[in-house]
Amino acid sequence: MNLKFLFTITLGLIILSQPVRAEIIFAPDQLVGPSGPHLVIRSHVNVREKPANTGKKLGKLSKNDIVTVQGRAKGTQWLAVRREGENIGYVYAPSLTPMIDASLKDALSGQIDLSEKDKPECSYQLTYEGRAIEEDISFVSSDYLVHFKCEMGFDIFRFTAMMFMSEVPVDLGNQPIYQITLNLPEIATGYEEFLSATALYRQAEDTVAMDAVSLKAYKEKDLKKSAEAKNVKQALKAALALQLDSFNVKAWEIIAGKIPNPGDKKPQ
Repeated sequence: MNLKFLFTITLGLIILSQPVRAEIIFAPDQLVGPSGPHLVIRSHVNVREKPANTGKKLGKLSKNDIVTVQGRAKGTQWLAVRREGENIGYVYAPSLTPMIDASLKDALSGQIDLSEKDKPECSYQLTYEGRAIEEDISFVSSDYLVHFKCEMGFDIFRFTAMMFMSEVPVDLGNQPIYQITLNLPEIATGYEEFLSATALYRQAEDTVAMDAVSLKAYKEKDLKKSAEAKNVKQALKAALALQLDSFNVKAWEIIAGKIPNPGDKKPQ
């Protein structure tokens, strides 16, 4: 017998015996809400054929998988999901959290003038340093270094700060609210007690709002509440302006070197 002919027949029978999986089709008019990349934040997440617990199980997703959401099925809490270019089914919304890409190809630069408040006028350059991933808690962030050159009165001074922007919501929920924190570890009052300021990028509202300053003694009494931001670059710039303004005059005198830095005191 012709072995090639036998192999062809056998292979054909094997192929015919495999179940054919129908393509999942999402009806655009039945999907609402935001779309885009999402992170899986739970283990062993079911993917279903229909947007309901009664839908046939088509597979599972693992914690920290990344998928693309096409929208939410109307009247449900189920998200239509794609992966590697294919529609894979519906996933229960609380199992996913929206992601943004906060990486930068080029440095950001700008000016922040606080001189009317007896604070400095600063120029800055912000550079992207890479992405940090903490898989245990499903946290992803973009890290930056910010180099400042400031003038306050007749004094000119420079300093460098660390900054990060979370690429998942701060509470790992479904609302696209991302944390932007500026850290000045050299301005410290104790072990791991250093000056920092946190703002929140509310993507759905196109705003950045101040959230907190770590050291009460260096916090401005009246914080500017928010600024407009329609993308990541604008959010970073808006956050920097709000964060520098959140430091009071005493904080700036320490940063400028005009009064002693508590962090420089030697332990007794």
